[in-house]
Amino acid sequence: MLLGVGGKRPRLVRDEFLREASEAVTPVHAQGFFYVGYHYIAYYIVFDYIDPLGYYDTVLRDERLFEKETATLAANMQELVNRERVVVNSERVHPRVVLVDIGLRGRRDRVFIVFGLRFRAPLRPGRNVYENSYDSEVIEYNYEAYWVFPPGSRVLEVDMGPGNEDWDIVGGNVVAIYGRRGGRTGGYEKIVFELP
Repeated sequence: MLLGVGGKRPRLVRDEFLREASEAVTPVHAQGFFYVGYHYIAYYIVFDYIDPLGYYDTVLRDERLFEKETATLAANMQELVNRERVVVNSERVHPRVVLVDIGLRGRRDRVFIVFGLRFRAPLRPGRNVYENSYDSEVIEYNYEAYWVFPPGSRVLEVDMGPGNEDWDIVGGNVVAIYGRRGGRTGGYEKIVFELP
């Protein structure tokens, strides 16, 4: 093992390890939880990864690396949602990343990353329409998304575009969406719902 001054690894070795380890991280699953309230929509997206070389374990043990990684993840997610066109009741809205967290699922090679996002939405009692347009893409891993509407609300229509995602309306006011690896996203989402 190469040691630098004071018994620490030389920075070059550490940087090389971090690059190699980060490239070995593989996404395996995702879940989204969307909560609709009057005047806002908030959501959390949880990505699961296999991390064979312990990249995120290393990041979690170093506050500087953690801060840098979460800032990079937040910027990348914000860039992604900025490319989407999200419209509520014919008004363009702008989701913002407000939280990024990283954790381990009991083992150093099982990692999750959580993104919290929210935006003000011109929702009102009665009929409302949410629409999101984005680039259609091949689904790399299975995912589920759950839209939870307030008690007394009712989902009237769901349109996931021309892709092959499946969806169900549960109990009249929850939408469950399923994407399967190898399928294709529709590039468009529309949910029409009534709020009490």
